[in-house]
Amino acid sequence: MLCYVTTTVAVIMYCFHQWTTIVRVTRSFTPVCKLVSYCSKECQTTHWGIHKRDCKDAIRSSNWKPAWIVEGRVPTFMNKTNMSTAEEFAQRFQEKLAIGLSLWGNIPAMDIVNLSNNEKALGTNLSLAFAASGDLRHVVTTVNALGPEYTGQVNIVLNDFAAPLVSRNIILLLILGMIPDEVVAAEIALHFWYSVFMPMEYRIRILSMVSSLLKNGGPGEPIVTALGSRSSLTCLVPVEVQQLLISSAGPMLSVDQAQVEHERVRTAPTRLDYRDRMYVGLKPSHRLAFLEFRRFGVVLPFGAVNAHFNAPNPSLFSPSGEWLQTDYADPLESWDLDKIFESGRAHGAQPEDVYGCLYFFLSDQLRTFARRIREHRISFYVFNSEACALAEDIIQGTYMAYGIPPTLRFDRIDVSNIMDPNYVGTRPVLDVWGPLLAKSDNAALTGYFMNWMAYAEKGCAVDAGVAVTRKIMEEMVKKNRVQRYLDPNTTAAIAMSNFDTFYDNSKAFSRFLKDRGLEIVERETKLKLREKHKIIPHRVRTPVDGRSDALPQFADDETWYRHTRLVNMTWTERFVEFAYAK
Repeated sequence: MLCYVTTTVAVIMYCFHQWTTIVRVTRSFTPVCKLVSYCSKECQTTHWGIHKRDCKDAIRSSNWKPAWIVEGRVPTFMNKTNMSTAEEFAQRFQEKLAIGLSLWGNIPAMDIVNLSNNEKALGTNLSLAFAASGDLRHVVTTVNALGPEYTGQVNIVLNDFAAPLVSRNIILLLILGMIPDEVVAAEIALHFWYSVFMPMEYRIRILSMVSSLLKNGGPGEPIVTALGSRSSLTCLVPVEVQQLLISSAGPMLSVDQAQVEHERVRTAPTRLDYRDRMYVGLKPSHRLAFLEFRRFGVVLPFGAVNAHFNAPNPSLFSPSGEWLQTDYADPLESWDLDKIFESGRAHGAQPEDVYGCLYFFLSDQLRTFARRIREHRISFYVFNSEACALAEDIIQGTYMAYGIPPTLRFDRIDVSNIMDPNYVGTRPVLDVWGPLLAKSDNAALTGYFMNWMAYAEKGCAVDAGVAVTRKIMEEMVKKNRVQRYLDPNTTAAIAMSNFDTFYDNSKAFSRFLKDRGLEIVERETKLKLREKHKIIPHRVRTPVDGRSDALPQFADDETWYRHTRLVNMTWTERFVEFAYAK
């Protein structure tokens, strides 16, 4: 039986049977799962023979239960409920499938300039340093936010210690800066960035661009190339990265090898309960959407034609063919979910089709970024160095011949989370990057602490005592933030994962910084931790100009669901801004 509902909102949409743009549709047809939309009942009927297998998948059933319930056992993740935060943090690094490179990022992308709240003038020249950049999401967000009317010159230093990340960033900049058609450029970049498989023609095109780039310099030598008529790319990277550029674009592994390895990691039996813990909190159609992405690893609207995605994406695998990321890596965690759903709605995608919404959001963002590269004057300088060593090299004039003099001072320096105690630390970062910060009212060094709570007293809710957690649980129940699941233990475990959305960790964070000698570092570097932020918020989902003790905000039940169930946030992250003391 064919079941469907109709929508009467006027949109320019894609029909997921024809996979073509349908203009000015005022009535779309969707099956009960609401994962796809059709331009007509006839189109839906034609596609039903294919779609019904998905629509009736067992994971969408109201009778679906996690494996530990079906098998009558205690879930494996319950073994950690009595651990301290420090113990759990230590064990996390012993689970091989739970560690890996972060090729997509693990916090939402942020604009590190926030021009309208700081310099304001559209003609302001900017020098930006991403000292431990990770992927390009912060760069894309920052450049796009400058707007089409911006007329200044932008210099961007882009550095990361992980060679695979650096090679991928270079290729993405080549794709978005050198392919004249921004629609084509965005499509290729999107799948190179996020999809496990892509059309072979994309691979061939990428390999051609990489080969042309490497002809501009010998092994290990600096390479400079134009990105359109106004922007440029300078690669100051070692031979290892240059070799990865070839392997990331070339025929390194077969489709079968990629499928087997991807499936090995994504469906590992030892991680079954962790997957089911995520699924149990999702709406039925979201369970299917997540399962589909886990199975195939391609970012497309649900039901879109994908037979031509016939070549693996080598950049997501090591040269020996191993998956580089964790088993739970998900691009949804890299961007603002609110904007993802807004973009999906504008293109006619249903909110149930969360990866379809992501596809349209990324398409919009990457097209805009490609346009910015063509319209603005942007100079990219890409490095593969240890973050502090790069700062010292800049100060010593090592890169003066390539446009980075020792006198250069940055308007923004973003250091990601390398100030965490288990990475570089606060003092070394501020000691070497502080002198490179411009002495202006708007200049700032930004970053965040991801793992600080494992080194601090009462850094997270579960370490703050029974009285605190009891009060939080009462508040969650009062605000309908505790979803009733299949058994009390599961309900409690999932509720605990969101305790920190109700916990003010600002005092614990201040004590942590003081214990780490921040006051001494501030005196020595003449930098000061900003109490009132001007660029990024203190915590995820709080206002930029909010107080340091502000809690994450959720407008309604749906917003809460999306941000606590569709993505895996710890809610303990603390963001900081340092500026020269006045």
